[in-house]
Amino acid sequence: MEVHAHSHAHGKKSWKSYFWEFFMLFLAVFCGFLAEYKLEHVIEKRKEKQIISALYADLKKDTVNLNDIIYRYLPGHSAWEDSAELYITTLPIQENERKIALALINATNWNFYSPPQVSLEILKSSGTFNLIEDEEVKIEIMGFNSLINTYINYSQFALDAEHAMDTTTAGIMSMSSLRSIIAKVYDETNAQYGSITDKDLPPGVLLTTYDKNAYLNFIKKLHAMDYLLHDLLGLYQKILKAEIELLTVLKKAYHIQ
Repeated sequence: MEVHAHSHAHGKKSWKSYFWEFFMLFLAVFCGFLAEYKLEHVIEKRKEKQIISALYADLKKDTVNLNDIIYRYLPGHSAWEDSAELYITTLPIQENERKIALALINATNWNFYSPPQVSLEILKSSGTFNLIEDEEVKIEIMGFNSLINTYINYSQFALDAEHAMDTTTAGIMSMSSLRSIIAKVYDETNAQYGSITDKDLPPGVLLTTYDKNAYLNFIKKLHAMDYLLHDLLGLYQKILKAEIELLTVLKKAYHIQ
């Protein structure tokens, strides 16, 4: 009688075992993906908060600067423009040198607006800008950016006119006195949007010509500059309004105290 030995495959797995192994592997990979996604989301939210905080602080500072330009510098500058025109058209140049020189300098003491740097850096980087999730905030930022670009393009005309004015001023004032006065202006007035006084003028020769036509030419160019400054004032007011609106949206969207 023959005995047949039947072999048994003890190591063979059923399809259920393979399914559960695959499922557990898939679950581990999926959980790892979720954890990484969550970590990235947390990091991005932290970056977004940092960006918004920097933007908010920068805009708040800029509103102060714009208010100073609009309500302190430009009215004072306009008054000195009027004084320069009045002195030149009604007074003899000789014996009124210091009064006329003071008006010339203060009427050409330029202080132009510089857009906030943090805001511009955010707008330059698409990756940084895309970290901002709130669509209303993005719309307000893009509107603000459009105004800034308009100002940057237009301000070039003002810079060209400024150069022409400065060249004219250098032609009727003593160069040594002009250097001394400009240094005084930068030291004492630019940061505060102020003007110099008679005591800031150096002694000695201030004007190099008494030809009335040279001063009338100065006034002609000053009028052209005044038109540009008036246009810039309109842009300043629009930018300030846009900043205030953007600050309001940021405060509401991010619960800034």
